Amino acid sequence: MAVVESLLQFPSTGTLLGALLLLLVLYLLSSGSKSQKKGKEPPGPKLMPLVGNLLTLDLTRPFDTFFELSKTYRDMFQVFLGPKKTVVLVGYKTVKEALVNHAEEFGDRDIALSG
Repeated sequence: MAVVESLLQFPSTGTLLGALLLLLVLYLLSSGSKSQKKGKEPPGPKLMPLVGNLLTLDLTRPFDTFFELSKTYRDMFQVFLGPKKTVVLVGYKTVKEALVNHAEEFGDRDIALSG
C-alpha cells in the first residue's frame, strides 16, 4: 500500500526534469534516424530537431545559403524550415523538368514569396 501512496504523490521537480530530459533525448534519437530516409527523398544537410535547418541558414539572405548548399547537393535538395520540409530546385532545367514532367508531385506545393 505504501508503494501505491508514493506513486500517487506529486513527483518532485528533479523527477519531472529527469523524465522530461529522458523524453527529449528519446525524441532526438528517434527524429534523427527518420530525418534522412533512404528512397525518393532528395539529399540535404543534417537537421536539428524542432528547428530543422534554420540555424544553418542566413535568414537575411537565404538564397545565398541555398546557392552554397547547391554546390554540395546539386540541383535538387531538401531543407527543413522548422518542421516543414522544403524542396529547393536550382536552375532553369531542373525547375522546368519538375513542373512539366513531374507536375503531380510538385502540383500541391506551397509557393514561397520573397519580400
